[in-house]
Amino acid sequence: MESEPIHIYVDTNVLINYCTNQKSDVDALNYVFKKRRKEVLFTSSLAVVQTVANLQTKKAKRKAFSKDEVFSMLDKLLPKFTIVDLTVDDIAKSRCEIGNDVEDCVHAVLSKKKKCFAILTNNISDFSSFKDICILPVSLGYLKTVVK
Repeated sequence: MESEPIHIYVDTNVLINYCTNQKSDVDALNYVFKKRRKEVLFTSSLAVVQTVANLQTKKAKRKAFSKDEVFSMLDKLLPKFTIVDLTVDDIAKSRCEIGNDVEDCVHAVLSKKKKCFAILTNNISDFSSFKDICILPVSLGYLKTVVK
């Protein structure tokens, strides 16, 4: 009997890096896209808004994305995910999380809302205090051992 596939929540930094063509993130997400259906691959409305805000901000090594560029990227990326909506109740629940960063606590609550006990992230230390969440570092080699 085949076990239920793990639900994976994708953190904002992975979405941003995918959109800005960071090779390790592109490779990791493309691998996960091949191995997971939308029904078990999640991100949140919070992560989407954070990604948009970041893309529209000029960074040292890149220009800000235009409105059309942002929407083009969202059109490509979002259909691959189930989007978890952020509610006021989720923010309230995040107070009970043990992490110190409010934003990370909210992401943890959102991931658990859809029974995602694995988070794909570049910021491993951000989620290290959440003992009930498996951290999936953005590493194609590692992902191939755990995501089948």
